[in-house]
Amino acid sequence: MNQRITAIILGVITIVVGLVLETTILSQAATAGSNTNIGSFSGAQSLNDLVPLIYNAAVVMLGVGMMSIGAAGFMGRGPLKGS
Repeated sequence: MNQRITAIILGVITIVVGLVLETTILSQAATAGSNTNIGSFSGAQSLNDLVPLIYNAAVVMLGVGMMSIGAAGFMGRGPLKGS
């Protein structure tokens, strides 16, 4: 039971910390995007514009995944179902 609650709490902490760090990620992506010497690849700017989207998707998937593993354990399923 303790592992299930820990998984849920860590999932919430992951999302909160990820959202707090989002402003830093967005400013770094904007700084790199405003640099005129971003590279010779013509799509480099477009790829750089995807950084915030990929970051948010990764944070949400990781956080919600951890919470769902803990919640599934309470339902008697998944890796934390217990004995």
